[in-house]
Amino acid sequence: MASSAVVRNTDMSLISAIRNLVCPLCGASMMGFRCLGRCRSDWRQEWERAMSTGSMSEGPRSGKSCVKHRV
Repeated sequence: MASSAVVRNTDMSLISAIRNLVCPLCGASMMGFRCLGRCRSDWRQEWERAMSTGSMSEGPRSGKSCVKHRV
């Protein structure tokens, strides 16, 4: 069984790829949730699953550096 940290990181990678319109499976371009490359995967269900797991529960990022990790 995978730890929640591993699942969360996987979900974040999937979310990031889809937001950047890059297929998480083959790296091709996407239109919406559909891969335009060789795998032609539809990522809508995975997106909805990842969003429902609470992986985005930390809220939107402001773009500012975290005070705790500022150099």
